[in-house]
Amino acid sequence: MRYLFLLLFPVTVFAQVVTLREVAVRPGQGLEIVKKMIAAIPRNYDTGAYQMTAFYQENIRLAEDTLNYNESELAIKGDQWKVTESGRKKSFSNNPDFAFYNWISHISNAPGGALHEDIIKYANTKYSILNPGYFRYYNYYVDTLMEDQLVIAVMPKDRNKKAFVSARLFLDTADLALVKCEMQASPAGIRHVNRHGRGGIRYSMMAAYLKASMEFEQIKVVMTYQKRGGKYYLQDVRRHWETVVNSKKRHIKDAPWRADFLLSVKSVDAGMGSALADSSQLKPLNSSINREVSYSDTGVSSTNTKASSSNTKIPPPDTCRSSLSQHSIVSSRPQNFTHADTLRGMLSPLRSCYDVTFYHLDAEVDLNQHSISGNTLMRYKIISSFNRMQVDLYANMRIQKILFKGQSLQYAREANAVFIQFPGLQPAGEEQEITIYYEGVPQVPDKSIPMNGGVLWDQDDLGNPWAQVVCQGSGASLWWPCKDHLSDEPDSMRIWITVPEGFSEISNGSLLRQVPLPDHKTRYEWAVSYPINNYNVTFSIGKYTHYTDQGVNYYVMPYHQEQAKVYFREVPAMLACYEKHFGPYPFPKDGFTLVESLYPMEHQSGVCIGKIPADPHPEFAFMVWHEAAHEWWGNNISCKDIADMWIHEAFATYAESVYAGCRDGAVMMREFLNDQRAQVKNKRPVTGFYNVNDIFYDINDMYTKGSLMLYTLQNVINDSARWQRLLPAIQEHFRYQTLSAAELEQFICAFTGKDYHYLFDQYLHYTRIPRLEYSLAEKGANLMVKYRWVADVADFRMPARVKGQGFIYPTLEWKTLTLHNQTAGDFEIDDENFYIEVEEVE
Repeated sequence: MRYLFLLLFPVTVFAQVVTLREVAVRPGQGLEIVKKMIAAIPRNYDTGAYQMTAFYQENIRLAEDTLNYNESELAIKGDQWKVTESGRKKSFSNNPDFAFYNWISHISNAPGGALHEDIIKYANTKYSILNPGYFRYYNYYVDTLMEDQLVIAVMPKDRNKKAFVSARLFLDTADLALVKCEMQASPAGIRHVNRHGRGGIRYSMMAAYLKASMEFEQIKVVMTYQKRGGKYYLQDVRRHWETVVNSKKRHIKDAPWRADFLLSVKSVDAGMGSALADSSQLKPLNSSINREVSYSDTGVSSTNTKASSSNTKIPPPDTCRSSLSQHSIVSSRPQNFTHADTLRGMLSPLRSCYDVTFYHLDAEVDLNQHSISGNTLMRYKIISSFNRMQVDLYANMRIQKILFKGQSLQYAREANAVFIQFPGLQPAGEEQEITIYYEGVPQVPDKSIPMNGGVLWDQDDLGNPWAQVVCQGSGASLWWPCKDHLSDEPDSMRIWITVPEGFSEISNGSLLRQVPLPDHKTRYEWAVSYPINNYNVTFSIGKYTHYTDQGVNYYVMPYHQEQAKVYFREVPAMLACYEKHFGPYPFPKDGFTLVESLYPMEHQSGVCIGKIPADPHPEFAFMVWHEAAHEWWGNNISCKDIADMWIHEAFATYAESVYAGCRDGAVMMREFLNDQRAQVKNKRPVTGFYNVNDIFYDINDMYTKGSLMLYTLQNVINDSARWQRLLPAIQEHFRYQTLSAAELEQFICAFTGKDYHYLFDQYLHYTRIPRLEYSLAEKGANLMVKYRWVADVADFRMPARVKGQGFIYPTLEWKTLTLHNQTAGDFEIDDENFYIEVEEVE
């Protein structure tokens, strides 16, 4: 619960006129005083960055039983926190219905949620009673006037559905500073929380899985502020929640569930003079404190607070324009790329002169020395005549020789690029092959650099060596020589990996044979029958056990086999869902394999899903859903330049919601998507820089913002049948191909018969979310609405939906609409099915 809900008391309106420093208090002047208080916030409150220490207590009960009680001391920086001293902790244990009690015992947004109740810090957030856009939905009365304190009562107007709270604001009469705020959720607020605020998608999916529900009945919050050194700071936040729990499966009906939370600030470091120790361990807003608090016999006490234990055929593209010249890329990241970045990321003439048709990779992995040696046979078709070509292999990997028709070739290195010199001109149209012999110790991933790949060398839970290569971003050439550019995929491939005897090795495609070799080694020979992008070529080496179920191959650690069967229980249903929505599984000859791994990765037909949890829940196997979706989005169709990698990640993230919908319906799909909003950062555009392999940054928005963009597009198209045809059509049209974002956008425009380039431009090339501004004026029984988009794209014109009214068609210019027999409280823009910002302006 991030919104601000507090306690309402009876209202008494005083008739006297009292003059304060800021305003003359007269009957009916409550809103005027609130506006003065808001204007004084910069003067009265420290709005800068500061650190705090605090006491925190959490008490959750079901009827008379304590489900969870804990207390601790915290260090706080912004909205992040960490436990510095644990106190008492009590929770249920040894209950046979563990999943149910675990579900109703943990709060995922506390104490971060308590920090988010700060009405001063978040005065302008949506639905806040201090947000001028929501003044119209409340009455602000002067409740009580004393010598040193003025109380303003805030009440919803006429059962308004946008007024989520009733409240009392306690102001210091000397400086009009808010010193205390009490709020309670209104009926509209309770309805809103029960629809949107009970814990996000994990709540919804767990409720469906457990066949149980929690419905809020009351939410109260009280917060106080204290003056320290001339400025006011948050002092206490007390929250009280009341719900009823129902589960026919457990014969539970309207069981009262109560929760009380206390956050009490003990000290404030306003100057940020001392660094917060171990700030890297700070927990985000939605973390659960119960997993951070350990048991101690001695409790933690608060300062000045008593801790209480109570409580397809494609139409011609005539309707579309090309947007290639329109893309104005904006970024906060400096363009400090090097020539090495260009050699890595650009499809230069020394690369475009040939097209790879086949690789045969034959490598041996030494688990003791962490080294790789072997050779790559590369067969290619000559596109334009050349006597010099570029291949790629990291500089730390040594080339032993390069053979062409039995003869050694000369070569030169620059950074990680290898330039091969041929003795004569290679004529266009011919097909030739070279074999590159190499060895070395490949790099290991640098976790401080996003998307920095390498070989992971680790151990399983029994102490056996366990290794995996993960090279998306850095590229396949960190461990084998190839043409390391996403635009060129071989038509097929052979992968031979030699490992010590007794170990299993899993790569891509189908396993043809295991060949015993001298010196207690085994060679695993895999065949890939389809095009494959280089970063998908992989190995996972460990003491695996293998089993099959309904045509799917599984490789897991032996000690996880039973958990795996639970965790993967829904895989056939997931695949059926994806085939229904995206088209047939793209790689039937190679089969479908899931691999327990050190790191999750969408390795084509050998999908790695990370480590299997000890307490597996198939309904939360989001990583399986995501990585498997890449078989369609990223493997069947692949981007030509990594700057367009949103094609892989946005669609795969959107696919997670598709399967959520297959499991539990359209409402669950929408909740799943809207749960992604909090993860979007909007710090840089989704699209990266072209021709330089621009990927070493936080790419999270490719996933979440990209997914929300696709959902927005789906609702803008507003034709479910056409949308359901569009996604398989993309798969069929670009099957086994690489493509650019411009090509994909053009195809979507052609298929739908409408120009959506403006939409892609805004969401992919700018950080700002389009904001729909509107103003309302009631004139008799009618409502006058003015509206416009605020966006970066010059011709942005995305339709928007008014709930209960249908679509409006804003542009960047103001438009006017008259709604008959409507009030301001009836007007609501649909921002649940469109990833937009909505702001009511005066």
